[in-house]
Amino acid sequence: MNDNEKQYIHELFKTKNNIQLYQSQTAIIQQMLLIDNQKDFEDFLQYNDLDETVFWLHYSVIQGESLLIGGYDEDISKNVAVFLKKKLPKELFYMIECDIQHLHVCLGDYDNIEKQITVCNQHLKNTKYSIQLYYDETYCAGVYFLKVNIVG
Repeated sequence: MNDNEKQYIHELFKTKNNIQLYQSQTAIIQQMLLIDNQKDFEDFLQYNDLDETVFWLHYSVIQGESLLIGGYDEDISKNVAVFLKKKLPKELFYMIECDIQHLHVCLGDYDNIEKQITVCNQHLKNTKYSIQLYYDETYCAGVYFLKVNIVG
């Protein structure tokens, strides 16, 4: 993420220049709000504000820094494994591979992702890596954002 771009986006939020923000970050805003065009965005703005924190979560997905997991995606084992295999050193990925083999997300039903990510982080405890899981329901029934953090 380019610092100049990040500052520019932050300024657009600060000044509430929403149309310019939409025009410069169309893919992210469409993904975030589940909309198809600028007219839908303008309709959204009549009754709602954009949440900058949620925007940055979606921005991290577009940048490849996070994995977006829908609240009703059900078996997410393969997608999580592919993502973590790219983000973790090979030996650390293999340490947690068993813990991510049966990951399920179905809001209001069976959901074990938070529990299993906690288990993964216990295995990663003495390394400089950790897996962060963020849950958001600002603009939809609920989504997770999975990210690997490196300390130091």
